[in-house]
Amino acid sequence: MVVLIVDNDLREVQNLSSFLREHGHLPIATDSFKSAEGLAKRERPGLVLVNLNGHAAPVMEFIQLTQLIQPSPQVIVTTQRPRLEDAVTAMKMGAYDFWGKPLSKERLVKTIDLLDSPLQTSPKSAPPSCPDIITRDPSMLRLKAMALKVAASNATVFIQGESGTGKELIARFIHKNSARKDRPFVALNCAALPETLMESELFGHEKGAFTGAIKTREGKFETANTGTLLLDEVTEIPLHLQAKLLRVLQESEVDRLGGRHPIRVDVRVLATTNLTMDEALKGGRFRKDLYYRLNVIPIKIPPLRDRPDDILLLSNHLIIQYNRLHGGCVKDISPEARRKLQLHPWPGNVRELQNVIQRAVLLSTSESIAPEHLIFDEDGVSESPAQDREWTLMPLSEMEKRMIHKALDTVDGNRTRAAELLGISVRTLRNKLNEYRQQEEM
Repeated sequence: MVVLIVDNDLREVQNLSSFLREHGHLPIATDSFKSAEGLAKRERPGLVLVNLNGHAAPVMEFIQLTQLIQPSPQVIVTTQRPRLEDAVTAMKMGAYDFWGKPLSKERLVKTIDLLDSPLQTSPKSAPPSCPDIITRDPSMLRLKAMALKVAASNATVFIQGESGTGKELIARFIHKNSARKDRPFVALNCAALPETLMESELFGHEKGAFTGAIKTREGKFETANTGTLLLDEVTEIPLHLQAKLLRVLQESEVDRLGGRHPIRVDVRVLATTNLTMDEALKGGRFRKDLYYRLNVIPIKIPPLRDRPDDILLLSNHLIIQYNRLHGGCVKDISPEARRKLQLHPWPGNVRELQNVIQRAVLLSTSESIAPEHLIFDEDGVSESPAQDREWTLMPLSEMEKRMIHKALDTVDGNRTRAAELLGISVRTLRNKLNEYRQQEEM
């Protein structure tokens, strides 16, 4: 087995390397995380021994990076000063184990034999137990560490960030690392509900409470009882319901519409917004007392344009995902395409990056993504102010027709790929094309 050793203790590395060679294994060593990343990709080690010498952040980041290599190696973190907090964090990042120094060579041999066994089932082959936050950006790594710390509490967390930055991902990460991880996680998109349904969705109703209430229904607080409730875009809740929400948060009990008695609930509340709180508070859209009640632990997610190191890291991670989903064979991104990705301002953040990479995997006919495979969300909608005005004034039916033909041109007429790019079924695409053909024949 190839064993990568990442350690700056030269004597330790020499002794360990000699021992591994005596037992028929191939050691490679470095004291640099940047070099280690390259070696891990090139040499494909089965095991990585990485020393934690008091600087946890780069070690945790390196563990994350190894998860993107296929097949990914098992990582054992070693340290002279083992701490429970470091061990827990390392295991959550994906480490195989956490060992104190001096290392037991007998234990090391047994572990390598186990990992080298054809009957061994790698933990990596199982689906992850919780969503992870893929990042190498220092501010995001600090945010991730904060999320792990607050997960252990029942404190309310208010997650702020632009659309597409991954607010729900952070919320699910907190839930899955909390004591409530085996209990319900319920998400409510407050921006997607009409005002007339909001109260019933949040707090529930009794049979006959209003016209159409033919049976009693639990609200989201009751559904999430003993678990976690995510109030996505909480600033969209109407003002008259914000007072009732505040009372639920303070008293831990809900009043159903038409109910006679309050119902006790045990719910951890996470909330998100894509507004700045100055916008929401000064505009009178959000109550200050509710804001202070929700904002016990504030988390602000930076936009993707402020995290340039994450663009290619996330792109590589997404390529692996979309290869599996679509049966793709993409292995890398050309230097020109990488520059194009890094120069883009990413107004749609990570959600936009997901769209761009999925399109690229679908469009690529080789093992490498080229610049022409990168179609950004605004491409085809506006390339100049004049063209922008043209699209703005265009009837929706004509816009739809142009987008369908542009998608077909992009994929050389492949209807299956065009439908995937447009987010519609092949049947819908076929019906639309038949409709356009009939219109031309009239």
